[in-house]
Amino acid sequence: MRPPASRRSLILVAFFFLTSLAACRREADVFPNAPVVLICVDTLRADHLPAYGYKGVETPALDALARDSIVFENAVSQVPLTLPSHASLLTGLLPFQDGVRDNVGYRLEKSRTTLASLLKGRGYATGAAVSAFVLDHTTGISAGFDFYDDRVEASRAGQAIGEVQRPGLETERILERWVSELPEGKPFFAFLHLYEPHSPYTPPEPFSARYTARPYDGEIAAADDAVGKFLAFLKAKGRYDGSLVVFLSDHGEGLGDHGEDEHGIFLYREAVRVPLFVKLPGSHSAARDGRTAALVDVFPTVAAAAGVKPPEGLPGSSLLSRNGREDSRRVYSETLYPRFHLGWSDLASLTDRRFQYIHAPRPEIYDWTADPGEKNDLARGVPDALRAMRAELDRMERPFTEPGSADPETVKKLAALGYISVTSQAAGKNLPDPKDRIGALAALKESSRLSAEGRYEEAAAVLRKLAAESPGMLDAKEALARVLRQAGRPAEAFDALLEADRMVPGRSQIVVGLAELALEKGDTARARTYAQAASAMGASGARELSIQVELASGHAEEARRLAKECLAADERSRRCRLLLAQAEKQAGSLDASWNALEELKRASEKEVAPPIKDEEFLRGDVLARLGRESEAEEAFRREIQSFPENPRGWTGLALLYASQGKGGETRRILEEMTVKSRRPDVWFAAAHTWEVLGDRAAAAAVRSRAGTVFPGARDQAPATR
Repeated sequence: MRPPASRRSLILVAFFFLTSLAACRREADVFPNAPVVLICVDTLRADHLPAYGYKGVETPALDALARDSIVFENAVSQVPLTLPSHASLLTGLLPFQDGVRDNVGYRLEKSRTTLASLLKGRGYATGAAVSAFVLDHTTGISAGFDFYDDRVEASRAGQAIGEVQRPGLETERILERWVSELPEGKPFFAFLHLYEPHSPYTPPEPFSARYTARPYDGEIAAADDAVGKFLAFLKAKGRYDGSLVVFLSDHGEGLGDHGEDEHGIFLYREAVRVPLFVKLPGSHSAARDGRTAALVDVFPTVAAAAGVKPPEGLPGSSLLSRNGREDSRRVYSETLYPRFHLGWSDLASLTDRRFQYIHAPRPEIYDWTADPGEKNDLARGVPDALRAMRAELDRMERPFTEPGSADPETVKKLAALGYISVTSQAAGKNLPDPKDRIGALAALKESSRLSAEGRYEEAAAVLRKLAAESPGMLDAKEALARVLRQAGRPAEAFDALLEADRMVPGRSQIVVGLAELALEKGDTARARTYAQAASAMGASGARELSIQVELASGHAEEARRLAKECLAADERSRRCRLLLAQAEKQAGSLDASWNALEELKRASEKEVAPPIKDEEFLRGDVLARLGRESEAEEAFRREIQSFPENPRGWTGLALLYASQGKGGETRRILEEMTVKSRRPDVWFAAAHTWEVLGDRAAAAAVRSRAGTVFPGARDQAPATR
């Protein structure tokens, strides 16, 4: 039965009104030349934000942004690891499509179109500042950016790659300065990456005191503070309202929910569900969207909003449009970390609005709606969803790419250097299920605790036992090398890392570590070979490493030449400028060394950059040689304050006091440096300094105590001025 004519007219009017609104919305969703701001807070679980109902942390900046944004309730990461997740984010491709499968051993190919290169081609200025070494430009992740600040330096020798980070506020200031220097009205794409709340969780004050019992949440609050400062800057510049702002995380964090404290091993909800906000230009109304979204959707979403056509064949789609397939959509995630690092099986998953299927040696499936904590595995009943998702995953072509360099020219260079094997030998079949072996990580955690307490021998014993029980566990061998290095046993550390290199050859960071350890054990010839291999791989820090090798070999002129080449390639490199100052000093050119140090100081002040190890020591050393002793003392003290575990600051100050006839002060400094340190190299440096001063009895006493406190530690080359 048809409705009356008057009713039909009303229905038609309503229909045309609604379709007109929809058409207006489609037109309004295109914002040519609008600034694009992408903010990623690394390792942030969606369920630890107030915007998703969490009550344990205050995030005023993100709450305000959420009120202006479309908040996606069920956004899923494609891989719970920083580098491959960002590769998917910036290319719009799944990990097996872009070829980046892990944090180490992979590089994004230059041929890939990134969000930065796409927008750059449309006249955008493109700039990024990142807070973690894992996103170093040598990984290829910087493709398309005009400006990419990744100057993140390790705070100690042999530091694990995931721990090398800088405070978010420093990164925020760098990107803020880049935006400030752009021409008025220039469209820009700004990418801000914050590494809080990645482990170790050490939030700054006032958040440390406020979240003493929940340091992970304290780091979330610190990240919110940095995000708030950047958004306030955009508002002050009048750029916030007209900008497309996308806020997200690359992956979550285990926090022990399924036995994993951090991330990378499992694909459960806590690891792959991430926050995702999209603020459109001029939009100031909150909206919640329950569709299953993916990080690979960000690329086509930004492209659509900017009115730019994305590359063909992207697996994601714009979140600003609806294609009627949202209810049936399944989002892919994977992790190869268990296979590469632990010798366990890799995992893959598919997620829809209700279910998550995890493909493992023993498959799992969970109902996210009824069981958000994923405690009840439904796989035993073989539900229809499991059958359908497993079949879909089986149909997917997921080519496996080995870690290490696949570039023929690089392989040729490495073969010429004697570093021939660049293919992983790790088996991929019949590997144990990670959920059956997750308890083994307790041993890694225990070794880390023992090492932090200076109990290196016990930590090494734990790791040796773990490596014997799990021969395929690469992380155990790398951790053993780090512990032995801290214990003052570089030769043993070198052998442990060499074993790791043989397990998975071609990982540039392992090769860099081998070069550093060869240097520490006095084998400059071998250090040079590994430094050359690292350079052939395009490893971050390879140039600086080569300069250090020449300095250790006494080749001041060659070190000077390489340092100048390094600065020609990157005039903003503070590390290369410091090495140039060292080379000039070694060559006897004190004035040139001082000039390089002054240029370094000006660069650090301009960038508001933190001090770098040895900078103030070298400044004090040169000042002392120039007869400016009071200034030298101040410089040595600054080195000690910033880097108390660096023996050079202590020994420099002690020798300065000795040259001034201040015997009491000399003794106090040399005693204090051993009392405050749990590092054998610091103790041996004190012993060498006593020998330089002619007090062999004091030197012998320090060595004797070192032998008791650090059993097995080996005395290395003396610390000299």
